[in-house]
Order: sequence, then structure tokens, then C-alpha cells
Amino acid sequence: MIIAAVSRKQQILESISQFLSEFDRSDQFSQDSNQEQPYTLISINGGMQQAVAVAEQERPDLLLLESSEDETNDLQILGNVTARFPSLGVIMLCPNPSPERLLEVMRVGVREALPTPPTRDSLLSAINRFQQRIKQASMPVRNGKVLAFIPCKGGSGATFLATNLAYTLAAQNNQRVALIDFNLQLGDASLFLSDSKSPASIADVARQIHRLDGAFLASSMIQITPNLGILAAPDEPEKATEIKPEHVNPILQVAIKNYDFVILDIGRRMDSVSVQALDKADMIFPVMQQTLPFIRDAKRLIDVFRSLGYHKDKLRLVVNRYDKKSQITLDDIQNTLKCEVFKSIPNNFSVVDESVNHGVPVHKLAPRSPIAKAVEDIGNELSQNTEQQQRWFRKLFS
Repeated sequence: MIIAAVSRKQQILESISQFLSEFDRSDQFSQDSNQEQPYTLISINGGMQQAVAVAEQERPDLLLLESSEDETNDLQILGNVTARFPSLGVIMLCPNPSPERLLEVMRVGVREALPTPPTRDSLLSAINRFQQRIKQASMPVRNGKVLAFIPCKGGSGATFLATNLAYTLAAQNNQRVALIDFNLQLGDASLFLSDSKSPASIADVARQIHRLDGAFLASSMIQITPNLGILAAPDEPEKATEIKPEHVNPILQVAIKNYDFVILDIGRRMDSVSVQALDKADMIFPVMQQTLPFIRDAKRLIDVFRSLGYHKDKLRLVVNRYDKKSQITLDDIQNTLKCEVFKSIPNNFSVVDESVNHGVPVHKLAPRSPIAKAVEDIGNELSQNTEQQQRWFRKLFS
């Protein structure tokens, strides 16, 4: 793998070179990545313009790039580079990246931002994650399907839909379902289906990631039904920092091998952990409503997804609390976002309110309600697609 490091600070370039020179088969990162070929490092003392030249001339697999003070110009140039070389991985090195800055760089195709100066562990972990993404892209079709629900704006109803779809797939379609709450700081997905105390959280699992298997994952979940479990978010927001990007793939790999559907409730915070989870998703369900603020934020979010290289077929836009009489129609939304609406969920406030307040899924509370029917339709469609794919593979290899 060819890595190009571009920085105006010689000390940063020397640190990167030193860290990579220590990257051998005795290193934990090397063992995780099963690397067979050494890295080729190209160090360039310069700025963004030099990055453009090295991308064209050397065609690196990964670009480590220090951000300059002229952030606006950086983003414009970098956007052009990632558009011309979509397979190029980019890790931005910048001092104390804010959530706003992270969102801006993700929009132009950067998957991670590391604070400067980078530490050995943070740099090698980021390189290892990039290597894993490349490896996973060539892997055969997996067993379980990963469905990620993410709100375009607060109050969209993404958690409600994620939890109720999970219950419907398990209860109505007899699928084995795991719901993982990746809204790490403020997640409350378990409360939508149960008032039981969680035996463990995703932070507890991350803390013991070395012993993670199907049995350990199941024992960490709140068991809603025999075939539906929820891995809850940390009960204390400060514990969210214990979940690192390198924990995401092991958790999801184990879940995929043990469940038909793995549903992720992603919060609004776009960071390295969220992007790792979204990378693994077979389908992403951005959830919005029929108002201008939702449309504005949905456009920003969809632009980020496109910059991250997600194919349009991976996105399933959901319009929640749909009102036929609204001045903003589904056609208006599709034309503005350049994205097809997958499903519209009817506005059924009284049923939803009772469901949320009592922690009872709508399929159980009001099975004949319009919203229960809409969620059931999604579950039937997803289950049917999965069964057809399984039959096709059985026929292919019989």
C-alpha cells in the first residue's frame, strides 16, 4: 500500500515515518490487518497544492494531509482531488477538529480527522481501519443485513422507526434481530420497547472486545423477545468516549454472523465511530419530515453520504409523519434532494405518543393502525428480499 504524507511541518513528517517504521508483524495493528506487503511512504514537505500533484503522479492508496490555516481553500481543492480519485483514502491532520469541521471535511470525502500532532496509536489505528475497509469491499456477501437509521434533524422519529421495525421483523416476520444503539451520548432506544434495565451497554462490550463472540453479545443485550435483543447505549454520557472506531467492526461482524438483521440507531453526531458503522450498513435510512428545516438538513446529510462514496442504492429516504395536505409534497422533496423517497410513514400522533410513553411497540399496541401497517410493509419487503437472496444462493451452490 502506498501512503503519501503531506505537511508543512517537518516534525510531523518525521513522526509519521517513525511510526510506520515500527509497524512490523510483532505489532498489534499488523496482526489485526494481516498485512502481507510493507508500506511505501512518500513524504512531501508542502501544502494542499502538492497533494494534488502527488495524487496525480504517485496514485497513492492513502493520503495523510495536514490542514492549513486557509481551510476554505483546502476543502475546495481536496473536493476536486477526491472527486477525480474516488478510491483514494484521505485522513486529515488538524488541531482539535470540531464537530463542525469534521462535518465539512466529510462532505469532501475525508473519512477521518486526527488531531495534530498525531500519536502512534491513533495514526496506526486509522491506517488499519482504512485497510480493513479495502479488505471488506472485496469480501463475499454476508449473512445478516445491516440497516442504519439516522435522523436528518432532531425529532425526526428515527429511533421510533428503528425500534419498531426491529420488533416487527422479529415478531411478524420471524427474523432474528439485533438492535444496536449507536447514539452513544443520548441513546434511549431500549426505552421504546422495554422498561427493563440493560445487563450491559455497548461501552461494556467495547471494554471487553477481546472476548466478544455471539454468546457474549447476546448476554449483553436486553432480550425483548426470544429473537430480538437490544445492545443499549451507555447509561452515562461520559462513557461514550470508551467506544472507539476500532470497536465498531468487531461488534458488527459478530452481530452479522448471528442475526438476520442488525439495526443501528445512529445519532445526529457524525464522527469516526458513526462513519465506521455507516460504512458497514447495507442500507441507510435517513429520516425526515415535511418542513423546510428538515429538507435543508437532509440535503446536507445526503451530500455527506455522497462525498463518502455511498451509492444512491444504499440510501432509503423515509418521510415520517407524512401529511398529504402539506404544502411540501413528496415530489418537492425528491426534486430538491435528488433522492427518491423510499417510504412515507403516516402521521399517527396519538398511537405513537401512547407507544413511546408506555414503551410498547405499535405492532403490539395498535396492530391495525396506519403506522403499524406502514412499518409492517417495510418489514415484509425487507424480509422478502432476504429470503429471495437466500434461495438464489442455495440454488447457486447446490
